Amino acid sequence: MPTPTILIVEDNADLQKIYQTVLTGDGYNVVVAGDGEAALQQVAEYHPDLILLDMLMVNLGGLEFLRAYRKTADADAKIIIVSNLASPELSQEAIKLGVDRYLAKTQLTPRELAREVKTILAAPETPIASAHQ
Repeated sequence: MPTPTILIVEDNADLQKIYQTVLTGDGYNVVVAGDGEAALQQVAEYHPDLILLDMLMVNLGGLEFLRAYRKTADADAKIIIVSNLASPELSQEAIKLGVDRYLAKTQLTPRELAREVKTILAAPETPIASAHQ
């Protein structure tokens, strides 16, 4: 089985580095993007198995990225939103767009995030969305 590739879409460089370090240490191939526009380019190049997605970013935010991503031929990655932006409306819209998890950054350690990644990658193809807020 090939090593899963994870795309981290996060505009905070410190969080990017922390998530990348933890997930690389767990044996994943990790690619990073600082916004949704860069993420769409990374998707086309790397075809990630899972995307960790922030919601508030410059250029192209999380929901805009999701809408554009779902129109691509490669729209089969599992998606975990990791954001400080928590609202029922946003969660519902993300779930409609096929997000597997919606997690609050403030309530999540990098190790807990790594466990969520492992769980989602091992899960069957049907989304099991939950809002941990």
